[in-house]
Amino acid sequence: MKGGTFGAIVVTVALATLLFHAVAHQVSSVFLNAILRPDLREVIERSLLDQKTLRGLDPANEKRYRRRFDDTQRLLNRIDVVAMNREQVIRRFELILSGTFGAILFLSTLLWTIRQRRNEERRRGEYLARLTSWQEASRRHAHEIKTPLTAARMEVDRLVTLTADGAAVSEVRRAAESVYEELDRIARFTKEFSSFATIGQPLLRPEALDRLLTQFCEMFAGAWPSLTLRVVAPEGPILVNADRDLLRQVLVNLCTNSAHATGGHGSVTFAITRAGERIYADVIDSGCGIAPALQPRIFEPYVTTREIGSGMGLGLPISRKILLDHGGDLTLLSSSPAGSTFRLTFVRAT
Repeated sequence: MKGGTFGAIVVTVALATLLFHAVAHQVSSVFLNAILRPDLREVIERSLLDQKTLRGLDPANEKRYRRRFDDTQRLLNRIDVVAMNREQVIRRFELILSGTFGAILFLSTLLWTIRQRRNEERRRGEYLARLTSWQEASRRHAHEIKTPLTAARMEVDRLVTLTADGAAVSEVRRAAESVYEELDRIARFTKEFSSFATIGQPLLRPEALDRLLTQFCEMFAGAWPSLTLRVVAPEGPILVNADRDLLRQVLVNLCTNSAHATGGHGSVTFAITRAGERIYADVIDSGCGIAPALQPRIFEPYVTTREIGSGMGLGLPISRKILLDHGGDLTLLSSSPAGSTFRLTFVRAT
């Protein structure tokens, strides 16, 4: 559940509770006022006098009038008790209504939470299913490309070797270099296909997330010289279940994207927070952000913000697949011209 949605639910529940208490108080007051009306008491007292009069006029039915008199007197006594304990009765009535309202509210919230969780699990399952089909397609593409790619390179090598000395040699070599460049480009794409198709299953074990991120910043600081990496973490050990090598691949993908978004001059902050059994690591950069039209599709394969030929858009899908296999998730929290924030969700290690 997102923070904004949860906050809206809390505010709505609080307002509904205040409104209910106000209405319950009014209802209970109106109810008691109707019972304790003076004219109603007068009618009952007149009924008592009538029972006495009828008993004297009709001795044969004295017992029946006596019973009616006693019943009416008990009713009047109860009204007197209610009148003397008016505030306690109102509070008890409101307590019963509040308990009923609280139970209904609790059950409604519980059912809503379960439904939201099931919907989230369904979306995650659908995404993993799509990602699996994309992986299979990538595996087939990589296999089909590798063979003609190798044969083409061998043929170009043989062509250069067989070319006789002469004026045409330089032109042939320039053509060969151009072909080599295109072959290298296809080879890079094939490598990306292969890496996407062969994402391994994580070997989970307890890791200190703050220490792991700090070591990553120290180890990879030279990979993006103009990018400042830092970690912000609460005090105390922060253990999560993670595969160190696969998680490092995720961090490299995110930082590489941030380096492109900042133009090589900016910062990336890893901010760690706790939330029950979940641990969050927000990756916050100072880049130019992601176009709003691309944000809903940013985790789909082959969706990229880079120029054609400089990337296939597989880094984020690979990274999210790794986090989902960890039992967590990778989501885009926000993105604007001031920067983007990605959230890595982990399961707390026990």
